Amino acid sequence: MPTVQTITPCLWFDTQAEEAAKFYASVFPDSSIDYITRSSIDWPAGQAGDVIMVDFTIAGQRYQALNGGPSEPFNDRVSLSVACQDQGEVDHYWEALTADGGEEVQCGWLKDKYGVRWQIVPDAMIAMLRDDNVEKSRRAMEAMVQMKKLDIEALQRAFAGK
Repeated sequence: MPTVQTITPCLWFDTQAEEAAKFYASVFPDSSIDYITRSSIDWPAGQAGDVIMVDFTIAGQRYQALNGGPSEPFNDRVSLSVACQDQGEVDHYWEALTADGGEEVQCGWLKDKYGVRWQIVPDAMIAMLRDDNVEKSRRAMEAMVQMKKLDIEALQRAFAGK
């Protein structure tokens, strides 16, 4: 029996909720726009007929996008973490999410064109950081902090001491 998702992250946009939801649904597999709610009245962030909320799914996970107006910008305190099986996935998500005004940050973090923060993390990196050999993990961590987009091969070389 499938589990019911009890908590749904809600992302606050100025006016781009529908545009952002469609963009995210185009980037990730198993994604969709599930429902668009429009206002029946004029309201502080818009007019009657404007999109208020978009319910959407990214990679099987439900989200909401709210058009709440410009008073609350995204920041680094919350990010969406994407687990990647290989470098191809890392490259795909990195390129898609930094396109058209996104920004590379550091250590696998980026900010997309809407200001949402993402972590693009290869499963191999998590395994290296959790390894019982503290010296190997330290070398991988030192290599990671020098990178923007994570390079699995370079991380593995550092982990191995090469």
